[in-house]
Amino acid sequence: MQNIRKVGTLAVLLLAWTLQTPPLEAAQPPVTAAPMPTASTGRIQVPLYKARILTTRAPVKRISVGNPEVADLLMTSPTQLYLLGRSLGSTNVLLWDNSNRLIDSLDLDVVHDLGGLKEKLHQLMPNERIEVFSSQGSLVLRGQVSSAAVMDTAIKVAKSYAAQSASVVQGEGEQAQAAPTQALDVINLLSVGGTQQVMLEVKVAEMQRNLFKSLDVRFNALDFGSSGRWSTGGFNNGSGLGFDEDGNVNPTTLFGSGKGFLAQFLSDEFLFNVVLEAAKDNGSAKVLAEPTLTTLSGQQAEFISGGEFPVPITEDDGITIEFKEFGVGVKFMPVVLDEGRINLNLNVSVSELSNANALALDTGLESILGEGVTQVIPSLTKRSAQSTVELGNGQTIAIAGLISENTRDFVSKFPGLGDLPVLGHLFRSQQFQNGETELVILVTPHLAKPIDAKAVRLPTERFVEPSDLDFYLLGKTKGREPGRAVPVSLGVSEGRFGHDLQ
Repeated sequence: MQNIRKVGTLAVLLLAWTLQTPPLEAAQPPVTAAPMPTASTGRIQVPLYKARILTTRAPVKRISVGNPEVADLLMTSPTQLYLLGRSLGSTNVLLWDNSNRLIDSLDLDVVHDLGGLKEKLHQLMPNERIEVFSSQGSLVLRGQVSSAAVMDTAIKVAKSYAAQSASVVQGEGEQAQAAPTQALDVINLLSVGGTQQVMLEVKVAEMQRNLFKSLDVRFNALDFGSSGRWSTGGFNNGSGLGFDEDGNVNPTTLFGSGKGFLAQFLSDEFLFNVVLEAAKDNGSAKVLAEPTLTTLSGQQAEFISGGEFPVPITEDDGITIEFKEFGVGVKFMPVVLDEGRINLNLNVSVSELSNANALALDTGLESILGEGVTQVIPSLTKRSAQSTVELGNGQTIAIAGLISENTRDFVSKFPGLGDLPVLGHLFRSQQFQNGETELVILVTPHLAKPIDAKAVRLPTERFVEPSDLDFYLLGKTKGREPGRAVPVSLGVSEGRFGHDLQ
């Protein structure tokens, strides 16, 4: 019985081994694991202090972050990662599987939360196309706006947003308090559309009127024979008493520079000369300057038409010469605010030489004639205005105006005798002077663009040199213009200026 049980147990074990082990002829080749594909690379952007969920293409065993201060990375499951941006900057992330094979290599950028800034710019300027980017901690604005004012507003909003981001990054800890808060940079790539060239037309108009009246009586009387011991007489502005240097009678010593009448009585014992001088002078002067200057928006331009006069300056080692400018000068800097508004910073001046307050200066040098050299330095009569205005295209405004009137009168008379009726005029002189000045300075800006050179008209275009016949026989200084063809290269311009005004 026992032998039968042993045989049965052995048979069962043999059968079980036979079922587990297939026959050699039916054996299959050994199964090998499929290799992982090559590690992929990519770039991920995460807003500052916001989180993202990343799903990997294979289970992850190990994670490596290049700069943990830029971003935090947490594995919530083998195929899911939690990513949080901590500070602005760039780093990379490496992922490995259970067999230490590299799965992914990711470039990570922590950028500004541009959604809020874009929304704010759209609310304030809905019609402007402004693109916003974040680059290594800086905000970048790009696009074309309608005016410089819109550009300035967009930059201010971006700077406030960058300053707020900087304060969030720095925090309020001891390290943040020790270092001053620094706003992040804003890179401006915005451009202003439309015409950006401004032509300024300036008109300086001045009118001066003068009136001068004078009445002067000059006489001298001399009694040189009625008494053997005394010679008596009288005079009123009687220079030389009617005698010249040789003692001869010469009533012209009483003459002045005006207009009048003269009378003379001469006998053996008595001499009487009288000159009645009366004058009325009217004068007027007109000054008109119209300079025109063109420049780009935001760029200063300067123009002067005049000259320079020398001013000697005495120094220890000799005399140096400095030159002072005079003439018509314009300085202005335009800024195009939008399509129809222009901001102008102006400085307009008109000056001319005058001998009214001239200064005679002794230079201390000797001339070849043995006399000292005297330098006459003229004075300047100057009218200038400096202002900042805002105008539309083609509008005109007066930036300066002046109305001046001055009156002066002068009476010189002999006490008592000058107050007598009728006869008192023989003992008095009187003058009256009145002056009026009216000045106005007008400016007109134009948005301008260049035109073809063939459409330009030059000031010298209509001048024709006289021929020998015109000059010598007819006395003309200009030639005959009818029949003269204008060169094709010059053409004819429709406007006054060398630019089309839009």
